Amino acid sequence: MRIVLLRHGETDRNATDRFQAQADTPLNDTGVRQAQVIARSLRPGRWAAVYSSPLARAAQTAAYAAGRLGAPHLRVDGLRERHLGELDGQDRAAFARQHPHTMRRLLTDPGYAPPGGESGRAARSRFAAALADIAEAARDPAASPVLVVTHGGVLNLLTRALTGAVAAPDVLIGTCAAACVDTAWTSEGRPRAALRWWNVAPHECEDPPPPAHPLPFVDLDDLIADEPNSKEPNRT
Repeated sequence: MRIVLLRHGETDRNATDRFQAQADTPLNDTGVRQAQVIARSLRPGRWAAVYSSPLARAAQTAAYAAGRLGAPHLRVDGLRERHLGELDGQDRAAFARQHPHTMRRLLTDPGYAPPGGESGRAARSRFAAALADIAEAARDPAASPVLVVTHGGVLNLLTRALTGAVAAPDVLIGTCAAACVDTAWTSEGRPRAALRWWNVAPHECEDPPPPAHPLPFVDLDDLIADEPNSKEPNRT
């Protein structure tokens, strides 16, 4: 089964390059147009379901897609963006100039938590738990893909976990761009994930050609259990 992870459309905070985190900001006019274009590019009858973060910008983007596809739209709290505490609302570029080491840690160090915020590891753990539940809901390997509308920060965390720090991008995926993730199952029947493509249009993930090389799969349970304070059980 394929999970297509779509970043939401543009908001005013995206347009002004400010940290957005868990602020419940809606799409701006550009974001609405992006979401409508993406929805029109998807083929009805080809998708099993649409999931989204409950935050307005993701839920709005997902609603356009679900309406086009005639598919159910389910909101999942674990798909929220990472909580950035005191960074929320700050100018990203200015912060990167003033605190380059901290910005690097924010993007690459899963153990780092900004003051009052969430560590990358904690955000990745809850996000992986949400993806595991979504994969469990459609276990058939031949099932139609599902669309998951979420956020750039948690997508960056997942991508680094699936590809390794050397191969992972340091920049966020673009608004209304997607990452295609293939799922498989361990011998114990637990979900695994591998990154097929990054920063592509979601319709490109509907019928992709076979991969040129075997995909490296990562057990989602390992990402969940990697958070020391996670209340999720170790299901490996």
